[in-house]
This record gives sequence, structure tokens and C-alpha cells, in this order.
Amino acid sequence: MKYWVTILLVLQGYIGNTQYNLVPNYSFEDSVVCPSDINGGPLPAPWYLPQNVPNKLCYFHSCSTSSNYSVPNNVGNTSFQYAKTGQGYAGVDVYNSLSFFDGRYYLQTKLKSLLQIGGCYYAEFWVSLLNYSRIATNNIAMLVTDTAILVDASYDAQFGIGLIPANPQIFNYGNPVITDTLNWVKISGVFTAQGGEEYLTIGNFKDDTNTDTLRVNSGVNTYEKAAYYIDDIYLIPLDSMFLHADAGTDKTITQGDSVYIGSYINGINNITWYNSTGSIIATGIPGMYVQPAASTFYVIEQTVCGQYSKDTVYITVGVVPLVIKNYELIIKNEGVVNKWITLNEINVSHLNVQRSSNGVEFNTIQQTAAKNNTYNEYSITDEQPLNGTSYYRIEAVDKDGKRTYTKTEKVQSKIENEKLKIYPNPAKDIVNVSFPKIKQVTVAVIIGRKLITNNYNILNNVQLGISSLPKGIYSIIVVDIGNNIQSKIITVE
Repeated sequence: MKYWVTILLVLQGYIGNTQYNLVPNYSFEDSVVCPSDINGGPLPAPWYLPQNVPNKLCYFHSCSTSSNYSVPNNVGNTSFQYAKTGQGYAGVDVYNSLSFFDGRYYLQTKLKSLLQIGGCYYAEFWVSLLNYSRIATNNIAMLVTDTAILVDASYDAQFGIGLIPANPQIFNYGNPVITDTLNWVKISGVFTAQGGEEYLTIGNFKDDTNTDTLRVNSGVNTYEKAAYYIDDIYLIPLDSMFLHADAGTDKTITQGDSVYIGSYINGINNITWYNSTGSIIATGIPGMYVQPAASTFYVIEQTVCGQYSKDTVYITVGVVPLVIKNYELIIKNEGVVNKWITLNEINVSHLNVQRSSNGVEFNTIQQTAAKNNTYNEYSITDEQPLNGTSYYRIEAVDKDGKRTYTKTEKVQSKIENEKLKIYPNPAKDIVNVSFPKIKQVTVAVIIGRKLITNNYNILNNVQLGISSLPKGIYSIIVVDIGNNIQSKIITVE
């Protein structure tokens, strides 16, 4: 039963908004004259072009068999869009760079009734950029006036010359350039009527100098203009509907990203935004960009024409996975340089350079602390590489213990005139050290703490007992009679 009640309430809200909508033929579905190449796509009554040019080139419907005026394909199959609702929609040019006289088309109709003095009204309409437009613009707006505004476009009917200079009541908050050709974009706002307004006009009421443009397209079958589909036009008294606060839809973002919350409904000034701790973070704006470091929520409170409401939006912040790229090995001065780049280091503790003689069993030979920046470059040299084939990889260790690995890289090293020889390596109980005129041999852990130190009376070969050492990576340092020092890394199994 709960579900039936919910559905009923939604339907009542939708029917109520339609019932109180002051815009006749709001979705261009009534009085349809099926558009064709002969009649040129006339607007269905009571809509018309407020210019002394033929009422054509501005309507599309699925009943048309013409490639210029059908739905969803039209304009010679260069553009595509389904109707927002129903089977048809209008279309207007709001900017035309081929014209020197602020080329414009407008849609106009007479409202069902006069607006009341001091009355609060909510208005919205939906637009989508035609695919064949090379340019996208802002300033797509709705103007309500007490008289019909007509312009002389006879100078060049092809481009619909004739700017209507005005300050429209309805345009999106921030008045952004609208570039979407796939989806319908809502333009909405709230305003207080002066009283007696009876006509509604849609288009661009600013000249080219005061219109923001963005080039979005080029090439064959595109034109130097900004043309938009128009559908579902509403103008509703606020005393016949409830305008809920809109914090936006819940979103999931990656750490470091920003996201827009709220709406673009213009004309509401009594708004307060709160963060999850209850602190005020903004006032007087319907929406804004936020960049939370962790998952959180935001609350909007608004009062419009006496109607109070609030809404909450939840933002989930996910950690960006660590990326290790461009890993390479470079042989330099009988050493092996490990170079790599990391992206999105956020929670990394350290990185290990690991080496293997067989490509299966790897041991850490050097460690470096993580830089934890968005972009990092590393270069670490294995100054005591194995003679012959070696395998290397990078191990990144997060603060929570998670490990990330690069692919394994192989290198062939040939160390000429090698004086210090350690074998076997890896070793278990005994390790042989070969070096001219050995005076001292020390076994130490990588960080430097000495575990075994033996002095000799100038030998060329010695054996070390290492069975007491736990498994791990160790450094063997050999000093000859001339106090020359060489070292190598050995693995104890």
C-alpha cells in the first residue's frame, strides 16, 4: 500500500503543475501541422516567430517524413535528438557568426492569463544544442512582457536578423554556456511579477559582444551558429505548487576532485548551506563546487515566497588507485638504475626496489620513503648488481599494508674484472668470499648494523658461517690490505 500512495502523490504533483501551467501548448504537441519541406516546419499555434519572417524552419515532429524536420533525426540528418516529452519540439538560432547584425530567432506566445502584481512565479524550459552547431553560447533565456515584442527581420530573413534587447527574468544561475547535444538541459528560475505580463518570449536577448561563446564543433555539415532545440516550457504561480530545496543528487567522486552540488535555479536569494558539522559554508546561492577530502554530506535550507524547505546531498569520496608507470632499468657504471613514475600517491608508506636471480623469488635490496604527491619521479641505483641475468620490480607499500607491484623487468649485467665474488648467493649455512688480500670481512644488515666481523692475515678466499643469521638481506663488506673497500648484497635463506 505504501508504494501506491507514493506513486499517487507523484502523479498528483505532475498533474497539478501541468494544470496550473500558464504556457499554452507547452510541449508543442497541440495544433500540429506535420512539418514538411513544402511548409517549412511551421510552429504549432499559438506559438509564432515574433519577427516579420515566415513562421517556418523552427519545428520538428516525428510525423514528418522530411529529413529536415523529423524526430529524432533532422536538419538533413546532421542533428539528432528525441523529444523531451511527446513527439515534437521547436528550435531557434541564438547566435550566428555569419551575420553582422546579431542574428537571432525567437519563440513567442500569449500566456493563458495575466500575471498578478507581486505574484511569485516559477519558470523552466529545456534546451539541447543541435549537433550541426559549431558554437555553443550562454544567454538562452525567457522574457515575460505585458505586450508582444516584434522585431524587423526583413533585412535578411535567412538569418532571422533582429535582436530583441531586454533583461529576461529567467536564465540559469551563473548563466553558463550550454554545450550538451546528448541530454536536455533545464533552464529555470523564480521571479516576482510586476503585474500585467501576458507574453512569453524565448531566445538570446543580448548582443554578440555580451554573449559568451565556445567552439564545440567543426568540419563537414556544421555551421557557424548556435542553434538549440526547445521543449517543455512552464510558467507556474508558486501559490499553486511547492518548490522544494534542491541539494542535487548524491555523487561519488575520487579524492582530490571537486563536484557541483545544488541546482542552477536562479532568483532564490534566501538560501543557506551547511556542512556536516552544522557550520554555514555559503549563503544566497542555489549551487556551488565543493572539494571534500572524505565522504560527507551538505544541507541546503531555502525560503522562497514564504515556502520553507531543506534538502541533503551525500558525497562519497573514493581513494584514487596508485599508478606506477614508465618503469625502466638502465645499466650505468656497472650499476643498474631503477627509474619509475607514480601517480596518485596518497596513502603510501614507502617503495621497495626488489631483485631476483630467477624471476620468481624477489628480495628487497633498497627502500625509499614515499613522496605522496600527485606526480612523483624516482631513480634508485643498485650499485652491487648480480653478474649475469637479474630481475627487478618495484613494490609500493601503503600505510595500511596494501602492496602494489610494477611489471617485472629483466637486465643482463656483465661486470668486467670482478674482484669481489660471493657464492653461493642466496646462501644458507656457508658463504665463500673471494677477494685479493682479504684483511677483514663484515656482515651487516642493510641499514648498517654489524652482525659478524672477522679479521684475516691477508687471504684470497675465506668461508663465513652464517647459519646463525635469520633469513634476510645482508651486506658483505670486504677490506683488503690497502684498505680498499668493496661490498655486495647477499640473501640468507
